[in-house]
Amino acid sequence: MKKKMSQLLLFCMFCILVLQGCSQKQKVLESEPLIFSMLFNETKAAPLKEDWLVLKEYKERKNVMFDIQVADDARYENAITIALETEPSPDIILKVWPQPISEFTNKGFLLPVSDYYDQMPFFKAYIESHDLYNELESLKMKDGKYYLFPGFQRKIQVQQWIYRKDLFEENNLEAPRTYDELFDSLVLLKEKYPFTTPISATWGGAHLFSMIGAGFGIPAGWRGNQFFDAQTNRWVYAPSTENFKEMYIFLNRCYEAGILDPEFFTQTENDFYGKIQDGRVLVTVTWVTSGFNNWNEQLRKHGYPNGEWVPLPVPESPMGIRALPPVGSFRKGVALSAQVKDKPYFKELLQFLDWALYSEEGQTLTYWGVEGVTFKEGGEGKAFLPTIATPKNPTGTVNPKTEYGLEAFFDIVENEEYEDYKKPEGIVAFLNESLLNMETTEAIPPLIIGEDSLKATNMLLQPLNLYVSETCTKFITGELDVETYWEQYLNELTNYGYKTLENIWNSTDN
Repeated sequence: MKKKMSQLLLFCMFCILVLQGCSQKQKVLESEPLIFSMLFNETKAAPLKEDWLVLKEYKERKNVMFDIQVADDARYENAITIALETEPSPDIILKVWPQPISEFTNKGFLLPVSDYYDQMPFFKAYIESHDLYNELESLKMKDGKYYLFPGFQRKIQVQQWIYRKDLFEENNLEAPRTYDELFDSLVLLKEKYPFTTPISATWGGAHLFSMIGAGFGIPAGWRGNQFFDAQTNRWVYAPSTENFKEMYIFLNRCYEAGILDPEFFTQTENDFYGKIQDGRVLVTVTWVTSGFNNWNEQLRKHGYPNGEWVPLPVPESPMGIRALPPVGSFRKGVALSAQVKDKPYFKELLQFLDWALYSEEGQTLTYWGVEGVTFKEGGEGKAFLPTIATPKNPTGTVNPKTEYGLEAFFDIVENEEYEDYKKPEGIVAFLNESLLNMETTEAIPPLIIGEDSLKATNMLLQPLNLYVSETCTKFITGELDVETYWEQYLNELTNYGYKTLENIWNSTDN
């Protein structure tokens, strides 16, 4: 009798919980939805659709809808400025990067997210589980607050050296371990294959400069010209350093030997990729996340039956440095307009973003979608359904971002399972080995300066960087001899105000 009563009691409790859950869900669906305004960076590849799956799920799960202000992703930074300076500004600002944020915080446009840390349990749990307290500290501005919902990532550098493994092996050449070995090997290959331009790049050499610069211990290319010298504890204008001079000497040596593509300053992406695929390029730097199947197939069509591009372990520079450009702890973030704190739904907005950005459920929706619709869960983890087109499944017929809005809105925190799923297994292993070897240079600390100092530095940097860009080409091609012209070059940098720039950077009053 007691056993039956106990079973009856458990059954009644179960029914009550089910009814409560249904009642709560029904309450969410029947109540008026919360509507948050948002600035959205629309891309041509995935234009906004009102019926995206993720938008439907936000409505169903959290009763949240968005009043979306669309901005062109190609001109998005300008759109952010306009949106924040216009009344009323959108509640949510997507795709905000940590570095330029001081421009907006100085004007009081953004909400200090740090003031509400204790109201966001998923965010707190994420910071604690990943031990990111120091990273949070580095986000703080001069007032001791940070103004972003930050997107975190592993310090895996997905831009790597790559080389034509097949040609090296056919000519009994080992994978180069140093810049000097790389130079010698490419000189030999250039002699055998005179139609090649062994080292090439695009985007004006921005990626090549950043990669080679890491080997010489300085920022270059897309990393910019601002360098923090840890030994002297000073900010330095990188193109004025001896390290930059040594980099120019090495690149000029490559150019004079005929192994550096003379067109890499100006060639288009199509020109560059054509050389990659038809066998003219033997070494370059690029993103390796998707592997090289397409390139290798093109090599075979162009007469290289064993054609194979593979990642090259980082070679050591003449300065004894084996390093990749830094990867910051942060990806893009989400910011809130300062005005939002006065909105009646402010508390609910914080709760929603906390869930959407940092909870496991929110991240799964952002990256993977809905189980049974876009992905399945198995013993080895998540996997997209066969209909979904991914780097691992090019025969899929459905683009998950275009059709469902995956990764369109709150894709700031790296979802490690998703990121590794997209890559070929060999690439995952290579990048994990790179991470284990700590090949990625430590990111420089943020330089936080006031609005007046920021304006002054921008005025100085524009002519300085233009002059450096012009002389860079001349140093590499030999139009200017690095050794004999260097002192005059430094004098010109002084005339353009690089020392004034450094003084502003290092001033305690900026």
